[in-house]
Parts: sequence; C-alpha cells; structure tokens
Amino acid sequence: MLKAVIIDDEAKARRILESFVTDYCKQVSIIGIAEDVVQGVKMIQKEKPDIVFLDIEMPGYNGFQLLEFFDEIDFEIIFVTAYSEFALKAFQVSAIDYLLKPVQIEQLIKAVEKVERIKINSSAVERFATLKENLKNNTIKKIVVPVSEGNLFFNLDDITHLKSEGSYVYIFLQNGERILASKNIKDYENQLTQQEGFFRTHRSFLVNIKHVINATLANTEATMCNNEIITIARERKNDFIDYVKSFGG
Repeated sequence: MLKAVIIDDEAKARRILESFVTDYCKQVSIIGIAEDVVQGVKMIQKEKPDIVFLDIEMPGYNGFQLLEFFDEIDFEIIFVTAYSEFALKAFQVSAIDYLLKPVQIEQLIKAVEKVERIKINSSAVERFATLKENLKNNTIKKIVVPVSEGNLFFNLDDITHLKSEGSYVYIFLQNGERILASKNIKDYENQLTQQEGFFRTHRSFLVNIKHVINATLANTEATMCNNEIITIARERKNDFIDYVKSFGG
C-alpha cells in the first residue's frame, strides 16, 4: 500500500482528489491532507508518505518551494496544476508527473501506476531542479533521459541528434558519446519541437539544428559537428531548408 498526502489550498480540490484516489486508486491510502506548504511539510516529516499530491499555486509558499524544506527527497511528487501548455512540456522533459486541473480519473490512475513502477531514487532532487530551471525563463534548457540504470541529465545544447533504434533511441552528444534511452523517438519529437531547435529530418532522426555543419540536399544528408551523418527524407527536404533559413542558417 502506498501512503499519500494531499497539499492544496482549495478545499473543493482537496475533496475531489481525495475522493478520486479513494475510489479509483485502491493501492493508495490518503494519510494526510494539508492546505498550505508549511502544514504539508510537517505532515510529510511526520507521516513519511510515498506520494505527495502537490498543488503549485498557493498563498505563502508555492508548491516548488516545498522542496527547499528537505535536504533529501524520499517521496515522489505528483504536481496538480492548471499551468500553460509550455509548462506541461517542461514537466515532461524533466520527468516529473503532473495532473492537469480539473483532474481526470484516467490521468490520475496512470500517474499513480507510474509511481508504483519506479523506485524512489536520488535523482528526484535533480529532476525537480531541472523542472525549476526549465520553467524559469519559459525555455527548455535541460532534459531528463531515462536509461536502464536510472536517469541522466543533459543540457539541450549538448545534444546533436537522436537516432531511432526500434522502441529505443540513441542520443548523440557533442563529445562523441551516445546514450541508449528507454523512450521512442516520437516521445522526444513531441517534447523537443522546432521551438527548441530540433527538427525531425527522417523517421529515424531528430536533429538539433545548431549542430548541423553541412547539408548536402542533393544527397539528402547532413553532417553533424561530431562528424555523424544523418538522413534527410526527400519529402522533408523543403521543410528542412525553410526551417534552417528561419533559424538563421
């Protein structure tokens, strides 16, 4: 049984979430409910929950500031948010679970099941720090990459391109290193759009345009700064040219 705490300043939101968890997440026991961060911190310290359902926008301290009260994070946080579309992308690339208000039952069930599957690990603090940095200037700067051993953290500027490998992806770095990630390339395409400087040149390649040093469009190929060759699909060639021009290339 997973122990959970709900922290939200809205009484109605607390009641609804408690009801949903009780009715649809039988593997979770709500052991405490708080209406602000200070109350929530005391409850977490006393009850030692596995999951904290945490609202972001609250008077006094906001949800992110709760993390500042702990030297170590030994619980998973599922943020409950009404944030913008950009912010939701920041949650995704930072490997942080969230529920969008008004909370949907299916979304809640999936988030809880994900917590069940993972082990609480030392990367929690780094994941939350990554989220805060990505939200700070409304710009995605870092990404959390799930690998077999846990999570790795990369600056987007260090990634040259991604190459599909079945249901996995190789992530290539400027220094020549490559990382096998346990996500497919479509997941990354949804997260790393042209806004972040990435372009899907081919069903097998997602490219950081900053690191393209040469493109031979007649041969539908491009050379990356680490000398890797990537493919440009013929049907995407014109879009690629337009994007390079718009990017200032």
